[in-house]
Amino acid sequence: MEIGGSESLKADINVTPLVDVMLVMLIIFMLVTPMLQKGVGVSLPKARNVLGVPEEESQVVTVALKENGQLYVGSEEIDKTKLPQLLKLKFDENPSRQLQIKADRNVRYGEVKKIIQAGREAGFGGASMIAEEIKEKDGG
Repeated sequence: MEIGGSESLKADINVTPLVDVMLVMLIIFMLVTPMLQKGVGVSLPKARNVLGVPEEESQVVTVALKENGQLYVGSEEIDKTKLPQLLKLKFDENPSRQLQIKADRNVRYGEVKKIIQAGREAGFGGASMIAEEIKEKDGG
């Protein structure tokens, strides 16, 4: 074999397999990302100075209230009249749990207050309101 002959080595990188793998990964992420949201989807109110709260189900009881009045404990829809008994049951299971309220931004505060009251009657010391953090504009 002589150098520089007709049988020289090709030094180009074949990027087709790389592009195929990346497109498959992109499709997988596009399908999986919407499923990562935990619990019930509500349009959260916006607030500044939002603090992090625990998200483990063993440490929290999350009550979600949608704009149309549907009430959820965790991901299970319940009747509003059963909320006090269910919260009492959850508190008795683990008194160190934290009550978190995830209410739609268009819900009247009186409805949220009823959930807080039911939590206090069940034994919870207080409640954390889940909100979407307002990000400050950079360079302003």
